[in-house]
Amino acid sequence: MEGASETLSQPRRIALTFETILPLAVLVLDQLTKSWVRASMTLNETIPVMGNVVRLTYIHNEGAAFGLSIGEHSSRVFLVLATVASALVLYLLLTAPRNERLQRVALALILGGALGNIIDRIRWSMVVDFIQVGIAGHYWPIFNVADSAVTIGAVLLAWTYLFKD
Repeated sequence: MEGASETLSQPRRIALTFETILPLAVLVLDQLTKSWVRASMTLNETIPVMGNVVRLTYIHNEGAAFGLSIGEHSSRVFLVLATVASALVLYLLLTAPRNERLQRVALALILGGALGNIIDRIRWSMVVDFIQVGIAGHYWPIFNVADSAVTIGAVLLAWTYLFKD
């Protein structure tokens, strides 16, 4: 019984692994690119990168992913939802089995991306989006590095659950 209480009182150590560094790397890359866009572009400015297929278009997004809005208080509602979701993702990341590497990488990408957009909502009450991709005048909604990380992470996470042995 004495050994059990000692085990419970010891703090869990978080090892520095790819999966623990990845959210921070995503967060830093996301914030650096958004800062660059805010400093070097004017709102609604478009800069072609690969003709009209890939463009940088600086916008402010007060809604959720892809401009989804639920009204006047969208930014606050999505801030609360993203914070709760991030706490859940962090818990899943910390409790995921070490041998489930792809699942851990997926959760790390989702966490880093979610934190990037949470920081925007706290600082500016909106998210900076700037990556625009399309063909023949038909464009995917404008997004950012954080959105990309969340999307890639979600696809990888779905993959781990769909094709689990």
